[in-house]
Amino acid sequence: MAPAAKRVIVIGDSRKPRVPAVVGRALPILREAAEVVAVDLEASQGLESAAADIAFVFGGDGAILKAVRQLGRNHVPVCGVNLGKLGFLATLTDHNLAEDLRAILRGEFSVLSALMLDCSVCRDGSLIHRSSAVNDAVISRGALSRIIPIDLRIDGDRVSTYNGDGLIISTPLGSTAHSLSAGGPIVGPDVEAIIVTPICPHTLSNRPLVIPADSRVDMIIGDGPQGVALTVDGQVYQEVCRGDVITATRSDEQFRLVRCAGHNYYRTLREKLGWSGSF
Repeated sequence: MAPAAKRVIVIGDSRKPRVPAVVGRALPILREAAEVVAVDLEASQGLESAAADIAFVFGGDGAILKAVRQLGRNHVPVCGVNLGKLGFLATLTDHNLAEDLRAILRGEFSVLSALMLDCSVCRDGSLIHRSSAVNDAVISRGALSRIIPIDLRIDGDRVSTYNGDGLIISTPLGSTAHSLSAGGPIVGPDVEAIIVTPICPHTLSNRPLVIPADSRVDMIIGDGPQGVALTVDGQVYQEVCRGDVITATRSDEQFRLVRCAGHNYYRTLREKLGWSGSF
């Protein structure tokens, strides 16, 4: 049990179907037991200094990742209400929403402090980009179907040159996102690790790696096609070119994710991934 939530933030995207209506139903319930300090359905407010106990985010995983950037260094725990598709990061659904919201406001939840990544791009020795990732940092090609050579180094030691469609550096929480679709392993969210997953590698022996969370991962872009880019959490885009060094390390920040009382990670996997079978 956590302390009762007395101040809450409500975030969502009014352009998405169902979000305005569900938020409209939720607000009176939240206001019964808590102060709603901010409501932002347009991504128009700076929420880094908003004092709250929980931020409720209405939408899918993309909405949650966007909200994390909007909150910045505001470490308020995030509770997702899934109105999208899979919604691995979301805690609640529209089903029994009123009851679940009241339970969370009473403090019937736990908080997962999940590993995040610091991602940077250096060009000719100068820093040109920096951002943080909850899920992943992805180096991928544009429209041209040409192989990208990426030299991978871990803690300064050369691993291999990956030739393929790109490379994914993922957190455990992000292992069920792009990394999974590229053949990467599912890693429990409380595991201290970083996952390196090649995208369509030309050499079939290039397999995913699971490495210690405190590792430094350097990726050096080789002579490949134009239009290669680093995408962070599907939200931040930075073009990269030959010789650029993309670095991923463990962040000092953590993503604080609300889990309902009784939440079971493996049940979530079964339900979201359609696993079946029994004795």
